[in-house]
Amino acid sequence: MLPRRADQQAAATQVIDKKELQPGDLVFFNTMRRNFSHVGIYVGDGKFIHSPRSGSEIRVEDMSIAYCCLLYTSDAADD
Repeated sequence: MLPRRADQQAAATQVIDKKELQPGDLVFFNTMRRNFSHVGIYVGDGKFIHSPRSGSEIRVEDMSIAYCCLLYTSDAADD
């Protein structure tokens, strides 16, 4: 089961290189002056989906935005 908080999710998943990203992989950010305070889901073509803040609409964003991305992870099992 994936933990609730972004920092716990980052700790529970496997770090991958950006070039290995596949749709469904998680991308983590520093949005509150601490590492891994926000998470999005990679959807392909250099874009991810996330909700910028509580109560906000879900958006698809380009991964080139300034605060993206500290860490890329996958929960896929090692082959």
